[in-house]
Amino acid sequence: IFQLNSEVHLIQIIGIVKFWIVIITARSSNNRIIEFINGIIEIDRKLTPISSLLIQQHSLSKKHWDIFLISLFAYFIVFVSLHFFIIPLKTVDIFSLTHILFSPPFLLDFVVTSFLCFFLQNLHARFRTLNDFWKCLPAELVAVFNQWTHIEIVFLMEKTRLLHSELSELLKKFTLGYGPLLLAFFTFSFSNLIISIFFMVKIFPLSSEPTAVDVREQIFTFIISAQVVMFILSVIVWVSLIDDQRTKIISYLRLYRISNLHTDVKLQIKIFMNQMSVFEFDQITAFGLFNVNLNLVVSILLLVVTGIITLIQMKHHPVIMKLNNDTKSYLININKYMH
Repeated sequence: IFQLNSEVHLIQIIGIVKFWIVIITARSSNNRIIEFINGIIEIDRKLTPISSLLIQQHSLSKKHWDIFLISLFAYFIVFVSLHFFIIPLKTVDIFSLTHILFSPPFLLDFVVTSFLCFFLQNLHARFRTLNDFWKCLPAELVAVFNQWTHIEIVFLMEKTRLLHSELSELLKKFTLGYGPLLLAFFTFSFSNLIISIFFMVKIFPLSSEPTAVDVREQIFTFIISAQVVMFILSVIVWVSLIDDQRTKIISYLRLYRISNLHTDVKLQIKIFMNQMSVFEFDQITAFGLFNVNLNLVVSILLLVVTGIITLIQMKHHPVIMKLNNDTKSYLININKYMH
């Protein structure tokens, strides 16, 4: 624990607790995560024989992921370097390095967000591939001379249905494996956002004449708040895209007049519709406490506004005053010790 004048500050406690909770939740879900990865590999193996039907593949290439990860790493390095360029370190030791680990821009957030987005994008790409398989079928699901036979149509329909079922099961495994991690990630990200915005308003009030130090701290605090928002939105957007692709095939199934179709084709559509009704309510959740979707953005926004208003209204409460004084003391001590 990084200590200043033999004191442990609340900001430090939050950072350390966040670090270990995320590590423990990730470690406890290790087996389910391995099952999820093996499931993705198995689905890719089954997709390979029929992938020749598709001209365009949707999964991001290794090059694109390298660019994404390098960009995140570059942002982290630039942020830390700029911070220490403006406020140089007085001493470089194990304590200052530990401070970098547990303080903004929160290295752990980069790791968690990268892994979550990577696996979510893989799920999204495979659901989208199944939708593209369905688009390859003839418009009326009837044999087309020199293109589609009846057996080929039924085979691709059944293959798509079974793979869709397996992907939906993988979605469950992802929720079970990453649910606790998502809960910890969203909880602490929300807490960091509330605290950052509160101190932007409380410690650096707009009504007072800001000093150069105040302006500098305001800028860094704003960047951290924006970073937290972007990381949360990245995860939510990918989850929402998955849900959209997962349920999109229902719109295709409802376009057909079942009464005019061949018995085998009709049976596949009926089974598929029943299968979709079974998986209809399976969504990615934060350990079952709340669904991760675009509605969560509105909920978080309302909670942030409510939380900030509550903290401001309680600014003279002993607990809030202690938090305020403790944070000011932490900032003063950290500057004295490290700069």
